[in-house]
Amino acid sequence: MAVVNLQTSRKAVIYCRVSGAKQVREGDGLASQENRCREYATYKDYDVIEVFRDDMSGKFERRPAMDRMLAFLRLHPKGSVSVIIDDINRFARNVKAHISLRETLSDAGGVLESPSIEFGEDSDSRLVEHMLASVAQHQREKNAEQTANRMKGRLMNGYSVFTAPIGY
Repeated sequence: MAVVNLQTSRKAVIYCRVSGAKQVREGDGLASQENRCREYATYKDYDVIEVFRDDMSGKFERRPAMDRMLAFLRLHPKGSVSVIIDDINRFARNVKAHISLRETLSDAGGVLESPSIEFGEDSDSRLVEHMLASVAQHQREKNAEQTANRMKGRLMNGYSVFTAPIGY
């Protein structure tokens, strides 16, 4: 007698984000994030039904693909769709935005997962998640400081840090 698996695979969506359009044109960040998330989905036997991609800073809570994903989740029964992200800093790079998005995602019925971190609802899991979100914010802020300092240094050395005007 053949054994029939009556359990259907769980549905999942993938959310990928890079910081700007330049990274989409010149990098491979979205594709590599998606690949890693698909590998995780295969491991967990999830059926990926949609991929959402943003190209804007993680400091913002409102992002076009994030908003579309949340609307998509609201169309499905609560808890029936996993949201896979590559890493916590792809979800948000601002503690306030991270916490707010986590709550909004949960209210929309999504279950956040990642190959990089195991999310949980206990106090220890939330502490680790919030610390990692804080580190992601610090990295974003530190990168902005370093960029500004390097631009200032180049200006002081007589170099232009901006695109030359047309005709130059």
